[in-house]
Amino acid sequence: MALLDVAGHIADLSALPIAAVGFGLTLWQLRKTRKAAEAARDAAHTAQAAISRSNVLVLIPQLQRIEEELERAVLSKSKTLVRSHLQSWRWQAGQMKGLLKAGSLGTDELLIDIQDSISGASEAASQLLSTGDLDLADVTKVARSSMARATNELSSIASMQGIQSGGS
Repeated sequence: MALLDVAGHIADLSALPIAAVGFGLTLWQLRKTRKAAEAARDAAHTAQAAISRSNVLVLIPQLQRIEEELERAVLSKSKTLVRSHLQSWRWQAGQMKGLLKAGSLGTDELLIDIQDSISGASEAASQLLSTGDLDLADVTKVARSSMARATNELSSIASMQGIQSGGS
């Protein structure tokens, strides 16, 4: 019986230090886990910004090409091609606007210029659905002007983002 009493007494005395060590190890592991989670979050934000920047850099020349092709289609008086390029612009410019907003890459003025170009392209495309002889240069004048403003500003964004992506 004395042996059982001694063992019980030792168990009583050792329970508290063992519990304290276990609690300390748990806190230490939680700190490590929190630091790892924060590092993972930061890495995800960095990756998201890099992906957004890369997509912006890919879309800028596409928008510039659409603008050029639209002007060629207007000069060649191809109503079908003009409408197709206006639709392409709307889609690509909408993508660009979303990327710029998500990545906080563009100024408010640029976002407004892009939205104006999307609206202008939509309006011009709608006018092209009417029958009759249309002056394509006149119908697309507002859209082409707002596209030019947007692509001019996007060129500076391309330079800035190209420098940043090369440095990261």
